[in-house]
Amino acid sequence: MNKTDNNADHSDKDTKQTILNATVRLIREDGLQCATLRKIAAKADTNIALVNYYYGSKDNLLSDAVRVLLSTFDDAFKALEDLSLSPKERLKQFFIGYIANLEQYPGLARQMIDQGHNILASQDEYTRYAKTMRMKHMHAALREITNEQDEVKLRMMMLQLYGAIIFPLTMSSCSPGAQNKLETSFQFPSIETQIEALFEHYFYKYNI
Repeated sequence: MNKTDNNADHSDKDTKQTILNATVRLIREDGLQCATLRKIAAKADTNIALVNYYYGSKDNLLSDAVRVLLSTFDDAFKALEDLSLSPKERLKQFFIGYIANLEQYPGLARQMIDQGHNILASQDEYTRYAKTMRMKHMHAALREITNEQDEVKLRMMMLQLYGAIIFPLTMSSCSPGAQNKLETSFQFPSIETQIEALFEHYFYKYNI
């Protein structure tokens, strides 16, 4: 590869990263609902054609942006690595911190669920997601609690817990009008209360 090719390759990578960085900034500043291709292109100081050229679709771009946002949830992920806590407490503190971060970005939880088919579409995509979400540490905590060694079963448990905790958040992150109706008909308990109740039922047969 000659020098010209190297420069072109670096330019492509820089442009793609600029678009991704602009998307993340837009979501942080204005929310996921405002992350249209037009606004992303303007934020990146480029055009929609280039956004589509580098990412293929808005879904692909948002998938990468969501992954970047999740990787910054350091306070939540640190709880999974705190071995001074019991495994159940590590999971609890992780979910509390994780939900607190998700709530900063309305619509992000729903977007993650909508992208579930992309995450599970290939082993490479799932591996990237698992690395971002520190699945290894989650499985370690679950393994300590349940003594389960089968990775497939541990993954199933994690998805069940995740779904039970995330669902109320997706319900409350709907449109403002629907959210107001929901709040008048049902008041969700605090996330701490929800997790305590879930763990009490889910892990009732394990003494730890």
